[in-house]
Formats: sequence, structure tokens, C-alpha cells
Amino acid sequence: MSQPAPTRNFNDGLGARARKSPAEIQRILQLHELYVRRKGGMPADLTLQNLSGVSLPGINLTGAKLTGVNFQGAKLRGAIFDKADLFSANLAEADLSEASFVGCDLRGVILRGANLQRARLPDVDLRAGQLLSASADGPGLEFARTDMGKVDLSSANLKGANLSNVDLNQATLSRADLTGADLSGAVLTRAKLTGTKLTGARLNNCNLSKADLSGAQLGGASLAGSDLSGAALIEADMSEVDMRGANVDGANLEGSDLSGALLARVDFSRANIEGARVQLSVTSLSNEIQKLIEQHRLWAASQGRQGAQADLSGQDFTRIDFSGIDFSGANFTDCNLTAANFSGATLVMANFHGARLQKADLLRANLDGAILEGADLTDADLTDATFKPVEIKRPDGSSTGRFWPANLHGTRLTGARLLRANLSGVNLRKADLSGADLTGADLTAADLAGASLAGADVTDAKLPPNAPSV
Repeated sequence: MSQPAPTRNFNDGLGARARKSPAEIQRILQLHELYVRRKGGMPADLTLQNLSGVSLPGINLTGAKLTGVNFQGAKLRGAIFDKADLFSANLAEADLSEASFVGCDLRGVILRGANLQRARLPDVDLRAGQLLSASADGPGLEFARTDMGKVDLSSANLKGANLSNVDLNQATLSRADLTGADLSGAVLTRAKLTGTKLTGARLNNCNLSKADLSGAQLGGASLAGSDLSGAALIEADMSEVDMRGANVDGANLEGSDLSGALLARVDFSRANIEGARVQLSVTSLSNEIQKLIEQHRLWAASQGRQGAQADLSGQDFTRIDFSGIDFSGANFTDCNLTAANFSGATLVMANFHGARLQKADLLRANLDGAILEGADLTDADLTDATFKPVEIKRPDGSSTGRFWPANLHGTRLTGARLLRANLSGVNLRKADLSGADLTGADLTAADLAGASLAGADVTDAKLPPNAPSV
């Protein structure tokens, strides 16, 4: 019966005479230490040597020739490999945390299970022509003796790694941990970063065109000035990211979370943001509109003595963040305010006649005396909003005894959230409140003639005696 062929070890190709004894390797390392300290010695040449499992934390191997070295399972925390030749070296399962690889040749290395936490890898050679392929038996990397044309760092631990300006064109970094890593100026065109952890990472001026970041975790990351044209960011967590000045032409941000993101100078007109949670700051608007808003703020704060009342009618303010702004008396007639954020805003006697406010956030907004006649607030959130009548006063400030009620005549509020909203005395004639959540709302003395409450939740709501049936 024939015996199976023996499994080849990593450096079986090395002749017996060329293998160094532990004493010889120790002497080579001692001479290299003298060399890097400029006290004589000579640079180390450990080509194809077996150093698996060695414990050499903090060792300085700057400029060493380490082609094909087997460092599997080695303890190399804080080691310095700057400008070293590690072509085709085996670094599987090695502890390389806080190690430095500045200007190092890492083509073809095995990194399966390696710990590269807080490692520095700026300007390393990871260009096309690498010798890495996906592991067949688990996460990480596996050595392959063929030119794959791209680097695979799937599931690699690169927390805090310095990868600034590195070329990772078409690289695979799926499920890798790059939390807090520095990728500023890196080239990641067509890179695969699906499910990758990039929380707090720096990707300023990074080229991510046509990269796949679907499901990536980018919370708190900086992407300022980056090129995301044609990139896929489907269902990505991009909360609190800094994307100021980024290019998103043709990008797919469907279902992504951009809440709290800095989005100045970002043009989403050619991007897919269907289902995305995104609010654009006022600074993303034209200078002319910003000036109108600033003048209105001054007008409202000075009670009309300074600035000018804003006429913003007909403008497209889709997803703009107006939270907390005093827009009392502003004219938003026929505006597109889909998914705009007015949470906590003061909108006393503002005019929203015919405006589109679908899915708008009006949480705790003050809409006392506001005009919303014919507006569409389908699925809008008006929780704790107030619509109280405003007292009309004479020029000298004395009371006339008359009040200006909020006008929601013919307003569409289907599916809107009006929990605890104060709608007392509001004109809701012919308003469509079908499917709305009116839990705890106050509709005392509201005019609901011809209004629809079909399917509305009126639990604990205060309704007038002539309210239509639910």
C-alpha cells in the first residue's frame, strides 16, 4: 500500500545547509542590532528561515532581508520592520500589535489570524500583484503561489493601523476591523469593504470610487473630501460621519444611517438615498438661501426691527435640518420639505400652504397659528407639537380679544404621529387623519367637519362631541 505524500512545510525548499541553527540566527540578530545602531555589524539576511513561535517583542529589523521567513505564531509586539523585505513571509497568527511596517515590502505575505492592532503600515507595498487568496477554512488569509492581482485582508485585525496613502486598489477588506485606523489619502477604488468596521477611522481625501461598503460600520468616521462616486453604501452605519465636501455622484446610500452627519458641500442630487436616514445641514444650501435664513433669524429675534421676513416659497428643502430654528412668520408655501427636520423649531404663524412635508420631523415643534392648509404631512412626526391659537394684538401691544387659529383645512395627516399634540381649537375641516396616531392628543373645540379619522388611534385623546367616528 502506497504512503500518502508528506505535507510540505513552509520552507521545505530551503536546503539543509542553508538552514541556520538557533545560535546562528541569534548572532545574525545581534549583528543587525549593531547595524541599526550604527555601531558596525551588518544587515540581517534571514531568507526562508524558520522563526515560528519566536518571542522577539520590540525587535528592530529595519531594512532586514526577511523574504519567505516563517514568523507563524511569533510574538512581535512593537517590532520595527521599516523598509524590510517581507516578500512572501508567513505572519499567520503572529502578534504584530503596535508593530511598524513603514515602507515595507509585504507582497504575498500570509496574515491569517495575525493581530495588527495599532500597527503602522503607511506606504507599504500592497499594490496589485499580491500573492494572497481567501482562506478556505475560516476567516483571515491563506497563502497562495499564484498572482491574484489584489490583496485580501478579510477579517484582519487592523485596529488603529496607519494605512495613510496606501494603494489598496481592488483590495478585499470584508469584515476587517479598521476601528480608528488612518486611511487618509488611501486608494481603495473598487475595494470590497462589506461589513468592515471603520468606526472612528480617518478616510479624509480617500479614493473610494466604486468601492463596496455595504453594511460597513462608519460611525464617527471622517470622509471629508473623499471620492465616493459610484460606491455602494447600502445599509451602512454612517451616523456622525464627517462627509464635508465628499463626492457622492452615483453612490448608492439606500437604507444607510446618516443621522448627525456633517454634510456641507455634499450634493446628493445624483445619489440614491432611498430609505436613508439623512439630514442635510443648512450650510449645504446656496449662499443666497443661507442669507435669507440668517436675515429671518435676525428679524424673528428682534421682533421685526432688524433683518427681513423670509419668503422661501417653492424651494426644495428635502431632508434639510432646520431643527431648533425660529421660523416664525416665514413663508414656506408650496415648498418640498420631504423628510425635513423641524424638531424643536419655532414656527408660529409660519405659512406652509400646499407644502410637501411627508415624513418630516416636527417633534415638539411650535406651530401655534401656523397655516398648513392643503399641506401633505403623510407619516410626519408631530409628537408633542403645539397648534394653539395666537392672540392678535394692537400695534401698541394691547389685546384685541381675538385669536388666530392654526389652519389645517384639507391637510393630509394619514399615518402621522400626533401623540400628545395640542390641537385644541384648530381648523381641521376636511383634514385626512386616517391611520394617524392621536394617542393623548388634545382636540378640544377643534373643527373636524368633514374630516376623516378612519383607523386613527385616539386612545386617551380629547375629542369634541361632534368628532367623526374612528
